[in-house]
Amino acid sequence: MTRPILAALFAALLAGCSSTHSQAEGAGSTPDAPTHRVPSTSTTPPPSTPTTAPTPSKPASPPKPRIVQQPIPLPPIRLAETAAYALRHYGVSTTRLHPKLIVLHFTASGAGSEPGVHALFASNAPNGGELPGVCAHFVVDQDGTIYQQAPLTVICRNAIGVNDHAIGIEMVQSSGSSSHWADLQILHRPAQSRSMLRLVRWLQARYDIATSNVIGHAMVNDSPFFHDLEGWRNDHTDWQPEDVRALRRRL
Repeated sequence: MTRPILAALFAALLAGCSSTHSQAEGAGSTPDAPTHRVPSTSTTPPPSTPTTAPTPSKPASPPKPRIVQQPIPLPPIRLAETAAYALRHYGVSTTRLHPKLIVLHFTASGAGSEPGVHALFASNAPNGGELPGVCAHFVVDQDGTIYQQAPLTVICRNAIGVNDHAIGIEMVQSSGSSSHWADLQILHRPAQSRSMLRLVRWLQARYDIATSNVIGHAMVNDSPFFHDLEGWRNDHTDWQPEDVRALRRRL
């Protein structure tokens, strides 16, 4: 091979090597090439968003049962007698009821006697030698009808020592062989007991009355709310403690 030809071949090989090296380096050093970031390996969680704990919902209040209004007369003279009674027995001249108790009674009369019970309450006849006459705020008949006799703002004479705090409920029921027997007739009579329980639940919710303060007339002397300046005490036996406990278990 002649010297000119060898010189030409050597020059071509040298030019090829120089071109290849510059492309490889330029790919990694071009100023405008995009920067490739390595994903962060940090385990620190992102800031959490504060959350508010849900407010517990209140249980629904018991619905008001159907109540037939059957008010007894409360003229000024009877209200004045009530205030005078409260002054003698509780030391305060007032007609105002402050409900803290529900006191259960039965009427000592049988089916169909509700009109007579209402007439007795309305008569304002003296009881125990004193006025006003007796009354209860409600009467529950054997067919389940609830009759309201007096407003829940007014004292009714239904239980010695607690009339200023007691909502009185009368159940139509004859005495029979004993108070326990009579209580059981009411508890086992579906329509009457169902209405009574609905009424008691509604009154408890309305006035925040504890189940322990749903009591029978026979239990009144032992109530923490009992007080009587004249030294009077109850001698009634309607609604025995064991029967009231059975009723409370249904509330």
